[in-house]
Amino acid sequence: MRTSAYLLLLALCPTAPAKILFQSGFETGDLSEWANTGTRGQNATPRNLQVITGMAREGKYAAKFTIHEDDVFNPRQLRVQVGGPRVTVEEGSDTYLSFYLRMDDPPKDRDNFFYWEGNPPPRYNNVMTWWVEPKPGGGTLIKYGTGNLGRNGTEWQADFPTGKWHHLAMHIRWSEDPAKGNVRLWFDGAPVLDRKLKTKGPEATYFCQPGIHRSPHAPSVDSIYFDSFILADTLEEVLPKP
Repeated sequence: MRTSAYLLLLALCPTAPAKILFQSGFETGDLSEWANTGTRGQNATPRNLQVITGMAREGKYAAKFTIHEDDVFNPRQLRVQVGGPRVTVEEGSDTYLSFYLRMDDPPKDRDNFFYWEGNPPPRYNNVMTWWVEPKPGGGTLIKYGTGNLGRNGTEWQADFPTGKWHHLAMHIRWSEDPAKGNVRLWFDGAPVLDRKLKTKGPEATYFCQPGIHRSPHAPSVDSIYFDSFILADTLEEVLPKP
C-alpha cells in the first residue's frame, strides 16, 4: 500500500521544466544578446558581421559573418567570430546546443565555424571542431572532428548544399575517458552520429566561438549565416520543432 501511494505521488508531482541557458536569434537587431559572452577581439566589426533582414530562418533577423584575407587574429590565424556561451563541465555532465547555419556560395577554403575549447589552467585545449570545406569535384562538405581543429580524426561528414538553411544540434557528454564521453549529432533533424569519444581535457570550463576561423594561408572571402542559437539543459529544447 505504501509503495502504491509513493508511485502515485511521483506521478502527480510535476517534473522540473527545461531551462534555456542561452538563446540568440539576433531579434534585437544587433549583437546585444552576445554582450555578456563576447564580441570584441575576434574581428566582430561592422565590416565582418552584420545583423540582416530578408533571409532569417526564424523571426526577422539573422547574422552574416564575412572573412577577408586581412582579418588577422595573430600570425597563425584569421578570425571573424563572436564569443559564445561558456559551460561548466565535469565528468559525465551534458551539454545540449543547436543553431541554424547557411552559405549561399561554396566555401573557397576550409572554414571552421564552431568549436568547443577549454579554459586554462593549464592551457587552452580545443577538443572538437565543426567546419565546411570545398568538396573535390564541386560542392561543399560539412565535417566534425575531435582534437585541436579536428586533428584527432574526422568523426562525421556530409554534403552541405548551399543556398538553404541547415539545422545542427549536438549532445555532448563530457569525459576525459573515451569509453565514457559521447557525442550525438543531428543534421537537419536526422541523427547522424552517436559515438563514444574523449570529449574534454582537464579543464572545468569550455567555451564556443561561432563564426569563421581559418589558416592565414587561405586568402579568400567567404560568408556564413547563423540564426537561432539555443543552449539548454535538455535535448528536447535544441531539436528542431515540427
